[in-house]
Amino acid sequence: MDFTQFDSRKASEKPRALHLKHPGTGKLLYDEDDKTKPCRVLVLGIEGATGQTSILESQRARMKEDRSAGEPVTVESIHANLVKDFAPLVVGFENISRGNKAAKAPDDVEWFLNLQVVNGNRAQKSFVEQVRDFATDRAAILGNESAS
Repeated sequence: MDFTQFDSRKASEKPRALHLKHPGTGKLLYDEDDKTKPCRVLVLGIEGATGQTSILESQRARMKEDRSAGEPVTVESIHANLVKDFAPLVVGFENISRGNKAAKAPDDVEWFLNLQVVNGNRAQKSFVEQVRDFATDRAAILGNESAS
């Protein structure tokens, strides 16, 4: 068996398509309900150089924040950190518009990831949570179509 097929570090640098789900209902999203046009984002995996750099930069920024130990963290702050961590991993959009224009990476990535705020409901995942789950799903990044 050729074990290079399990090189998730290398595979993480190849964009994979995440078919988005409605953040309220969990149903797969399509452009104008046309089942031939899934609404997808192209995502890099967390294990590649891009993902590792993104996480490292976010951690360094958080270390510089002036926050006392034990001080509560707001949901907005948690969400903002997720956006910082995962925005660099979104490299494209398919069948997603911002108004009457097609969404483009990197220009529209933060707008897209900030359309909802994390709410703790596992059945109602925000777009940034969906991207996080996909980017950290080794099966999805290795190309297993049944993943995520």
